[in-house]
Amino acid sequence: MKKILLSFGFLGLIASASAQNVVNGNFEATATDLLPGIATDCPGWGQGLYTMEITAPFAGMQSAKLRSIVDPMVAGVIGSLSDSIPGLLQQEINGSFTNAGSQPLMFTEKHVVVMGDTSVVFAQFSDTMGAGPNDDVVMFQAYGLYAGTSNTWTTVSIPFQQFGMGTANRLTIIACTSTAYLFGGGPALPGTQLWLDNVSIGATSSITELSTEINVYPNPSSDIVNFEASEAISSVILVGMDGKFAASTTESSMNISTLPNGIYFYTLTTVSGQKLTGKVTKI
Repeated sequence: MKKILLSFGFLGLIASASAQNVVNGNFEATATDLLPGIATDCPGWGQGLYTMEITAPFAGMQSAKLRSIVDPMVAGVIGSLSDSIPGLLQQEINGSFTNAGSQPLMFTEKHVVVMGDTSVVFAQFSDTMGAGPNDDVVMFQAYGLYAGTSNTWTTVSIPFQQFGMGTANRLTIIACTSTAYLFGGGPALPGTQLWLDNVSIGATSSITELSTEINVYPNPSSDIVNFEASEAISSVILVGMDGKFAASTTESSMNISTLPNGIYFYTLTTVSGQKLTGKVTKI
């Protein structure tokens, strides 16, 4: 995935903290409604386009709920070029991180994603010590992409991939109901919903890490791409560089012959809920 640079005008949208892990990752701290049903201010996560799910949370008293909507007034407030806007929350943690990228991004989620879009949960370690505002070095990234419907809470563990070298001093975590909107590929599709809870980096979990990495071949490919992991595959989702949904399968192979040439990002989910991510090149 490419570097995340968001330009929402929503006041205080990014919550900054100095800590070694996610602040209020279980969303149990008292939240304040800013725009009922649309926007919330919650400790650790700050102001964002999300609400608190109190009717059927995963655990405790509440979870986070994000949804894509059409709202010209809110779109104007956040400076969106489209009236169709996504649900979005994010947290920025500044400090010194020991062994950054060695522990997985973990969270529990469920989702209802409108056909043609995907939702994303994303984490990134960066080195921001460069002199200029655009000199940040992306060191590690982990992300999960979601399409279709899953009404069951699922706990996932996503390993980080290394992209650069440096000294990690910032962790950014983002959840968004529209990957396309987040990466500038188009408007959010109204109706998509994403629920989120227990966000952490390397917390204790009952999930067993996969003993081997995924094998994807041939890559690059002009037609069939095969996916192999150490356990059975539940699904594979593919999105383009613009964040738009490209293809999905519940099989261990995917035909990409009809896709335009270029780089695509995949999220592979195994039957136990493990998620592995990477890139496929169509030639």
